[in-house]
Amino acid sequence: MPTHPSATARTRTAIVVGASSGMGAAIVERLAADGIAVAGLDLPSARWPHDFAAAHTAPIDVTDAVGVAEALRDAAAKLGGVDAVVNCAGVLGPVEPTAEVSQETFDRIVALNLGGAFAVTRAALQLLLPTGYGRIVHVASVAGKEGNPQMAAYSASKAGVIGLVKATGKEYARSGVTINAIAPASIETPLISGMTAERQEVQKSLIPMGRFGTVEEVAALVSYIASADSSFTTGFVFDLTGGRADY
Repeated sequence: MPTHPSATARTRTAIVVGASSGMGAAIVERLAADGIAVAGLDLPSARWPHDFAAAHTAPIDVTDAVGVAEALRDAAAKLGGVDAVVNCAGVLGPVEPTAEVSQETFDRIVALNLGGAFAVTRAALQLLLPTGYGRIVHVASVAGKEGNPQMAAYSASKAGVIGLVKATGKEYARSGVTINAIAPASIETPLISGMTAERQEVQKSLIPMGRFGTVEEVAALVSYIASADSSFTTGFVFDLTGGRADY
C-alpha cells in the first residue's frame, strides 16, 4: 500500500471545513480518536462545542476563495503539515417549489455548496500536491444523484460537487492525492431537525432501512476514505443512504 513519509513520520493531520456542528463535528471527533491532529474551520459566527477535540480552530467563509486558501495554509502551518482535507460546508436552502425560488437564492446555494467545494479543493491541492500524498473528501448528497423535488438548487449544487470530484479525481489520479466524496441520504443533523415533521417523514420514507443515518456513521466512513488504507479509490462517490441509492 503506497504511503508518503509525511503521513507516517509524524502525527497524521487533517483539516475539516464546516466543523462546528453536525457531520463536521462528528468527523473531527472521530479523526481525533484515530490519533489524528485536526484543525476545525467554520464561519466566524460558529459556536464551537465544549471540549472540542480539534487541536486548532479558525474562521472560514468558503465563498471567499482567497480567504479559503489563507485559512487552509494557516491551519496546515499550525498543525505542522496536512494529510487530509474534509469539506462539510454546505447549506440546504429553502424547500419550496422551484418556480418560487429566486435567482438570488439559487446563486447563493450554488456559490456556497459548489463554489465552496471548488475553493477548498483548489486550496487543498496546492498544499498536498507538493508532498505527493493526500486525501480530499467532500460531503455531497444523494440529492446530487437523484434530485430531490422542491430542492432544485441544493440538488444541482451537490450534483456539481459529484462532477467536481469525478473530474479532479481522474486528473490527479497519479499524484498520490485522492479526491472522493460521500453521498448521504438524510442524516440526523441540524439540517434535518430544521425541517417540518411532515417533510422529515417524507425523507425517511425514501430510505429502505426506515431510519435516518447518524453522524457517527458518516464519520466512520470518512475516517476510512481519509486514511492511508484508502489508496486505490479516487474520483468516487461513496453511498451512505440506508439502501436508497441502489446503483
